[in-house]
Parts: sequence; C-alpha cells; structure tokens
Amino acid sequence: MNLRRPWDQLAGCMWLPRFVDKTRLHLVHGLPKDVATFFEHQLATDGVFLNFFDLNLDDIVESVRAAGPQSDDTVATWFRAQPGATPPRIAAWNTQAFDLGKPGQPMHRSFNWACRRFYNSARNPRINSVFSGIAWDEGYLDELPIS
Repeated sequence: MNLRRPWDQLAGCMWLPRFVDKTRLHLVHGLPKDVATFFEHQLATDGVFLNFFDLNLDDIVESVRAAGPQSDDTVATWFRAQPGATPPRIAAWNTQAFDLGKPGQPMHRSFNWACRRFYNSARNPRINSVFSGIAWDEGYLDELPIS
C-alpha cells in the first residue's frame, strides 16, 4: 500500500492526501483489512479529521470518485470550498495533528490502545503520537518533522 505520509499536505492540510489515498483504495476495494477497519472510524485519525472539519464521509468519497485516480487538484478545490475548511481551521489542524494521541490531546486513549495492540514491540520513546506511530510502522520515523 502506498499512502502518503501523515504530514504531507493537500490544500495546505495535513492528513488530507493520506485520506484521499485511502479513499481511492476504498473505492476499488483495495484497502487491507487492518486499514479498512479504521477507515473513517470515529476514534481513529480519519474520524477525528472528518469531525474536525465537519466533513461527511459520503461527500469526500464522492469528491475523490469524481476527481478520478490522479487528480488531487479537484479534491483540493472541493475541500477548500467546505465551510469547515477555512485557513484558520486548517492551520489549527496542522498544529494539533502532530499531537494526536499525546496525553491531554484527541485520540490519547485510542493511541494507547494502538500502542499495546500494534506497537508493543517498538518500545521507542519517539513513538509518542499517532503520526510517530505511523512513521515507525511504515519505516520512516527518522523523517518525522516534529517529534
């Protein structure tokens, strides 16, 4: 599976390109089961992302479907037109996104569960957030811009 990194940006927004990649795979029934389980789940990053921007999954899926397999520009235009995707909200998300899963932040309980379930063997103190957990799992922890 070739997903963009959590901190990659589309329309200036982190997670959006990764969510688009996952949506494209979802549309062709190509999401592996372990990823499909958490696709748009309310306690996972997708759900937190959708809620933060007040997005409806069906709408974003339709936007990605209409854009086709290669057109990020169409999805970016759609995203920017959403009432909850204002520049200040995008900036707030980009700041908060690196802290998802840390104590006192959204997804803390979910991240602790994921650490026990998926990252238990890692025991790396740098795995302290959702983004660092994904980076470790996918083999690019040393590229994490902020830890």
